[in-house]
Amino acid sequence: MTTAEKLQQQINTEMLPCVRCQGSKLTIHEAWTSMEGKHYPRREQPCIWCDGVGHFTKPDIPALVQAVKGRKPGKLRSKRPDDTRAYFIWRMARFHTGADVCLPMAAQMDIAADPYKDLLEVAAEMLAEHLTGHRSAGRARWQSAMYGTAPQEQYMPAAAYSGGPVADENKPMEELLELL
Repeated sequence: MTTAEKLQQQINTEMLPCVRCQGSKLTIHEAWTSMEGKHYPRREQPCIWCDGVGHFTKPDIPALVQAVKGRKPGKLRSKRPDDTRAYFIWRMARFHTGADVCLPMAAQMDIAADPYKDLLEVAAEMLAEHLTGHRSAGRARWQSAMYGTAPQEQYMPAAAYSGGPVADENKPMEELLELL
């Protein structure tokens, strides 16, 4: 049994409510009045985070891990996956392996209301550790930047250290502005 399958077995529920709308399926903007005196009425619209469904179904971890693996053994795919959850795991795995140590804000925002977010993060960390044999190079790099401490683990990739490469050539086009 693979690690992804073991992780899949730990999911007890078939679906959980959206973190943002709490299952109401709506995003509610309460009425308010601006400083200039213009009144804005209460508005209700379908929740943009869950597409108005109100819940998220449990992720298929083995299928998501398979979707982010590359053609070559032990490598991540070079192109961003289309599925939101697969993209999150792919981007977080790139962060943890040191392939791209820029903070993965777009990936975090894409699944901000997914109640399975923490589980997907664990899957990405486990995948990265399986591929590289070390813990998070991205976390070590940011620990160094924020607190001035060197990575505690030996044999980390160059991206884990200050002055090392920030991203490889597979960084998605929409994220290249992070490098400016």
